[in-house]
Amino acid sequence: MGKENVIVALDIGTSKITTLIGDIDDSGNLVVAGFGEAPSMGIEKGIIVKPNDVISAIRKSVDEAESTAGSKISGVIANVSGYHIECRNDAEKIEFNTSQKIITQMDISQLIEKVASKIQPQKENLEVIHIIPKKYILDNEDEVIDPIGLVASKIEGKFHIVLDKINAYTNLKKVIESSGLRVIDFVANPIASATAVLYPEEKEMGIVVLDIGAGTTDMAVYKDGSIEYIKSFPVGGNQVTMDIAHRFKVSKEEAEKLKTSYGAAIPDFEEGEIIEVYPRGSEEPIHVDQLDLVDTIEARLSEIFEIAKRELEELGYLGKVNGGVVLTGGVAKTPYIKELAESIFGLDVRIGKPKAYTGFSDKVAFPEYATSIGMLLFAKNKVSSMNTQPVSNSSSFDILKIGKSLIEKIKSIF
Repeated sequence: MGKENVIVALDIGTSKITTLIGDIDDSGNLVVAGFGEAPSMGIEKGIIVKPNDVISAIRKSVDEAESTAGSKISGVIANVSGYHIECRNDAEKIEFNTSQKIITQMDISQLIEKVASKIQPQKENLEVIHIIPKKYILDNEDEVIDPIGLVASKIEGKFHIVLDKINAYTNLKKVIESSGLRVIDFVANPIASATAVLYPEEKEMGIVVLDIGAGTTDMAVYKDGSIEYIKSFPVGGNQVTMDIAHRFKVSKEEAEKLKTSYGAAIPDFEEGEIIEVYPRGSEEPIHVDQLDLVDTIEARLSEIFEIAKRELEELGYLGKVNGGVVLTGGVAKTPYIKELAESIFGLDVRIGKPKAYTGFSDKVAFPEYATSIGMLLFAKNKVSSMNTQPVSNSSSFDILKIGKSLIEKIKSIF
């Protein structure tokens, strides 16, 4: 594993913190070379509530990843999540003083800089995470994905912008740095998860990705080959667990065991198993009907899907996502969740697992690692598209090499 080819993803979630060390091989493929994980403490619904607990969990996760890879970590790509994420679409154009101007990377950078200049971070209390090109239009006619090297008298770029609240962004960055790491770049959760689980043809058809984690549900909508909309809802698997704990008067730990051992999104049986559990503070067991347990889980998952469906309907996307819905995240492993989602959305649904990598498949080939793998793939793809060197974990490397003045204005350029 060459140090110059290393990418490190730090996935900070509500239930776990995962560190993946990725290596780009000579063929340009991603190989997971290190894995570390620790229970996440101090985060609720994507918000840091106990910084010291988060720092401790990050260190444990990183230490394990370093041990499995046999190398030290200094810089990481981290994820941004939570209901404070915002998005918008924008466009800018440049007219040249010649009818046959050859489009260069400098022209693309100028377009992005014009888009970035419209955002007033201090006034809006927002930090730019991504400015993602959707497509370019040459001479008001030709739509292209990559205009560099083509000729035009005018170019217009359409972009998707992802932003985070400044204070939430700053707090996350400070916590990571306090754990002894340098933040190279940030990736929004919905973007990372979609990168790991979607196929190009699905993006063309129009598709929705729902990453249902412990604390939040992240949604990404793709249409005509590019990202169109993202949203994060402050509800996830932890709410299912707490519903079970409340209904059956058991501890959170006992509720989690019930959910994972006996739970399902819909009942597939006429009579459920009778489960013996111990209520909080009692030495006398009670008996829980599995049908009642599944009913509790179904109610909360249905609510999550209805929230997402309502958002899609209000924005006019529901009838335009011919590819259907992809479910990922830890909750996507719930038995029969696909069938429940199909009944609510009225669309085809599949379970999304990470793809396009090798290594540690026994640990990360599951929906709950879509964000972690997606972060590595995101960084690899971005650097490849910029035709520059692979992402380095060395202190001298800056993932964004398009101009220092521009980097100071925006935090991510594709």
